[in-house]
This record gives sequence, C-alpha cells and structure tokens, in this order.
Amino acid sequence: RIGARGGALDEMTYRAFATLRDPGLLGRDLTLVGALGALSERLEAYDRTAAVASVLFERRYSERLTLFSGPTADVGEAGPPDGGPLRPYQLLGVTFGGRWDGTDSLLDPARGWRLNGTLTPFWSFADSQPFAPLRVTASTYWDARGDRRSILAVRGTVGSLLGADRLDVPEHQRFYAGGGGSVRGYDYQSIGPRDPLRNRPTGGASLLEASLEWRQRVWGSWGAVAFVDAGTVGTGAAPDFSSLRVGVGLGVRYLTAIGPIRADVGLPLVRQRGSSGYGLYVGIGQAF
Repeated sequence: RIGARGGALDEMTYRAFATLRDPGLLGRDLTLVGALGALSERLEAYDRTAAVASVLFERRYSERLTLFSGPTADVGEAGPPDGGPLRPYQLLGVTFGGRWDGTDSLLDPARGWRLNGTLTPFWSFADSQPFAPLRVTASTYWDARGDRRSILAVRGTVGSLLGADRLDVPEHQRFYAGGGGSVRGYDYQSIGPRDPLRNRPTGGASLLEASLEWRQRVWGSWGAVAFVDAGTVGTGAAPDFSSLRVGVGLGVRYLTAIGPIRADVGLPLVRQRGSSGYGLYVGIGQAF
C-alpha cells in the first residue's frame, strides 16, 4: 500500500505486509493468523518507521462469537512529523479480543448488532514500563419497514490507554479521531490534543465516538444516506468532552453483489485551524 497526505515524495506512506491464515489447526475449530510487515508512515500526527509481527489464534465458539489471542511485536522509531527527532521503541505484547456478529449481512447489514473489542497489554523495553490500549466498538441496525429499504444504523466506540501517561507511549499507540472511519468531515487524526507551537495532533489517552446514519433505498440499485458523526479525544484515561467535534453529511450508495459502493461528503460543524472545510470518502461496504 502506498499513500500520501501531500504532494512531496518525503510525505509518502509505504506499507508491505504478508498474512498467513491456517484454519483447522490441530484438527480443531482453531485458526492461526500470522502477519509480518514493514512500514514507513508520514502522517499529520507523527512519523514512524517500523517492523511488525503478530500471531493470533482464533476460536469460533458459535456462528456469531469468535475469540482470539496471541503475541505481537512492534520495533521501530516514531516521533513528531515533518523531520522531527524519532525515538526508538521496542514493544512486546499479547492481544486479547473477540467479536460478536448478530447481523444479517457482512457488508450491508439491515438487522442485528455487532460488538468488537481488543485489549493489548504491552511492555516497552525502551522505557521499562507496561501499558495497555483498550478499544471496544458496538453497532446496531434497525430495518424500519421490514423490506431493507429504510435502515437506521448506530455505532459507538470507546477507547482508553491503561497503565501509562499518553506522552510516555509511542505516538502510534495513542488515540486519534477524525476521518472516514471515525468522524467524517474532519481531517484524519485531527480531533484531540494538539501541539500548541506547531498545531499538530499529539494523540490522547481516551476516545469516544458515536455515529447515526439513515440509509434509504431510492430507486433500483441506488440509495442515499444522511449521517451525523461525533467524537472526542481526551488527555486522561477516562473520556471527556473538551474536544467534542460533530460532523454531518450526505452520501450515495450503489448496490452490487459484493456490497454497496459508497461516496460520502461530510462537513464539520466546528472547523479547526489548519483543517479543510469538508471531507470526501469513497469505499466498498457501508461506513460501519
């Protein structure tokens, strides 16, 4: 994957990953998921160069419930963006997580609810201290007329950095909000604490997000959506509302056999200094 937040070559982001899935491990309903990769990120909030590896063991307990756990390693350097000094880090952790999916469709749900959560206790060798990011997301879907043409979708996310101050952990392990998978209408990672001198995001120790979306089938394979997103990132482990931002917008959907193709336009209700006045998001599958 190659991406960019600007036009210069030194602002490009590169990612190369390989993933191995081995189902039926040991003749049981157990799946091994191994991942190995390298990346070089040049983002608005931080610069980072790293090698990452993880091994997860997934166990399906039912058609709805899957639990997973396994070790993860992250070695590299991270620091302020645009040529700031990068600090080496070495992280070793164990991920614990699970997901419940009671919806009727993976890419275009109309009924049911979902719950996803992960907790990853890390040990930082560079600082000789532990910390543990916790993140939980829930969503639900209501088919208003019973014909999959008028659907109300609601999502909420809460996150907390446990065991350490946010400034004592690498920048990429902190919480950020804003962008297509978060609060539409705001720039990626733009919501939350900022460096007062450079006006760059510094990341937080807590996260709270909420989204409300009305999905309406209009004609044939075409549909439209109206949405409201909100999010806040705090400096403490408990969420606060000091930086609450709200975005609103409209979008179109074209239904295909592999899920809807979507295009959304979001507007921020409070425009932040240095950020754009709108966001355009295109993808496959619903926003959540």
